[in-house]
Amino acid sequence: MYSQHPDQYEAPDKDFMIVALDLLSGLAEGLGSHVEQLVARSNIMTLLFQCMQDTMPEVRQSSFALLGDLTKACFPHVKPCIAEFMPILGLNLNPEFISVCNNATWAIGEIAMQMGAEMQPYVALVLNSLVEIINRPNTPKTLLENTAITIGRLGYVCPQEVAPVLPQFIQPWCSSLRNIRDNEEKDSAFRGICMMIGVNPGGVVQDFIFFCDAVASWVSPKDDLRDMFYKILHGFKDQVGEENWQHFSEQFPALLKERLSTCYGV
Repeated sequence: MYSQHPDQYEAPDKDFMIVALDLLSGLAEGLGSHVEQLVARSNIMTLLFQCMQDTMPEVRQSSFALLGDLTKACFPHVKPCIAEFMPILGLNLNPEFISVCNNATWAIGEIAMQMGAEMQPYVALVLNSLVEIINRPNTPKTLLENTAITIGRLGYVCPQEVAPVLPQFIQPWCSSLRNIRDNEEKDSAFRGICMMIGVNPGGVVQDFIFFCDAVASWVSPKDDLRDMFYKILHGFKDQVGEENWQHFSEQFPALLKERLSTCYGV
């Protein structure tokens, strides 16, 4: 009503919207799958669609956080809206608004994990922006890590779509994820990178030392992920031959060399 007749109505107090969105996020996170019956009986998805397009960055920031939390808690209610939501998420991958961009990026990664191969039509909407963000100088650490995880997750569910641009992001990708501790997000992101290397092994050749370093950053990967690393490292070593591998691994810092030798026998 205000936007149609600004002279007759007071501007809405956006703080109320932000607080409500944040409270709903807390409920979704706290209740987990039990939030489903509340979502089913509400028009929350319609309201969220409006909030995601608000002119105020803080409203969009809280909207994307709620979208990510609902995706984790009750994806069947989010799924019918994906075709409408994804273009909006793509438009908000703008690092000028760090927190908005961060939450949009995270939500895309969560959606990818739920959508699986059905994410394919939407990869093109977001991939170029994500690759640009990960290559930007002075991007805050959290945004870099979130972007790397989301690129990895997109590659996990749609490796054919993401693997061709592997050379454009593999170096900053490895550098930003080598410092984060082992967790589920890191796990899914590294599975994605391994699958993309499977599709496009040439895409990692120039920056293979960064991949080795990122693999060595794992304290205890799950057995099947460790096997994926093992196959890639040994595949590369077999490809270049023993002598070239020796030359190549001489560039490694001592700690990296020792770790790869101990954990993966290369």
